[in-house]
Amino acid sequence: MAALRSFAINQLRAAGHTNIAAGLREMALRPFERPLTLLGLN
Repeated sequence: MAALRSFAINQLRAAGHTNIAAGLREMALRPFERPLTLLGLN
C-alpha cells in the first residue's frame, strides 16, 4: 500500500501539482476519468 501511495504522489508531482492534498481532491472529483488521464491512459 505504501508503494501505491508513493506512486500516486509521484504521478501528481510529475503532473505539476505542488499541493498533494489538493491534487488528490481534484482526482476524486471524477474517479473514473481523471486518474486515467493523469497516467496518460485516457
